[in-house]
Amino acid sequence: MVTLVFNQLLSKLGLGILAASFVCSALAEQTEVDAQKPEEQFENKKTGSKALGVESPEYWLEKMASALSDETYAGTFTYIRGKEFNTMRIVHDASGDAPREAILKLNGPKIDIRRSQDQIICYHDISDPGDLRHHVLLGPFSQSFTALISESSHFYHIALHGEDRIADRRAIRLSIQPVNADRFGYLLWLDYQTGLLLQSHLVERGRVKEVFAFSDIDFMPDTQSLLTAIDPDQTVSHRLADDFIDQNTKPSFKVKWLPDGFKVVRQSGNRLHFSDGVVTFSVFLEPQRGLPNLATEVEGRTIVTRALGKSKGQVTIIGGLPVTTAQRLAESVEPILY
Repeated sequence: MVTLVFNQLLSKLGLGILAASFVCSALAEQTEVDAQKPEEQFENKKTGSKALGVESPEYWLEKMASALSDETYAGTFTYIRGKEFNTMRIVHDASGDAPREAILKLNGPKIDIRRSQDQIICYHDISDPGDLRHHVLLGPFSQSFTALISESSHFYHIALHGEDRIADRRAIRLSIQPVNADRFGYLLWLDYQTGLLLQSHLVERGRVKEVFAFSDIDFMPDTQSLLTAIDPDQTVSHRLADDFIDQNTKPSFKVKWLPDGFKVVRQSGNRLHFSDGVVTFSVFLEPQRGLPNLATEVEGRTIVTRALGKSKGQVTIIGGLPVTTAQRLAESVEPILY
């Protein structure tokens, strides 16, 4: 029932097909990946300034941003979020004028995602295409993550926490923790040589809610053979398109309370998208009440719905926020009376 409700919400919000633009959403509470606090996880390893040198956290974040676009690599990573567990093979070729990328889903229905510059096309096996309305995992962070973190640095504590070993490679560990409890935090493991993100955890008050991790990676792949051509006769495809923005249509509601630093970044009628530069969420008002009041996490995303009265409609919050924060947001939504 909850999954059905979630699918209905995705359809209403126009979020059936999503690119990972800032960060991916949280894991459902049932997944107990790791209950340690971030500080405890890092303190269990050896740390020391000699191993890190004099580089700052900002240095490594900048190095990560460059690696996302400038490094050529191929590897396999897993992504765990709620009950969702996906294994993906990625090939990223930065040798030409414009980066090319292929991401193949290795479990469940076969999905082959091809990206060239700003164009993203999803190819499905024609014999078993599965659901064409799906989430697209391009990695936990976009190339703009570093700049956005810097702009929102007063909402996060950023620190280096020694070294580790991920995918048989030397890695630097960073902690990005929120100043207040109204946001999620992040643990990052970056390749020491290139700065590429090898592993990340999304955490809420010390509890890991999402895991992204490479199991193997090669920085000298034969991209010519790995980036094989797609057979159009054996696939069905669709282009990944972002939501349109309608700045001329004003919403019929207002959000009276927001966590510090959040602002409207996109608007489409009665759908508003907010961000602090790192975290994103959407607020949607429907004229008629169609779902029961909810406050939960489904498929790794926080969902809160709340009726605004018998004839005032229903508000829905969906995105990468703690449930308590989303509830407070929903309670602050009021209809605009003209």
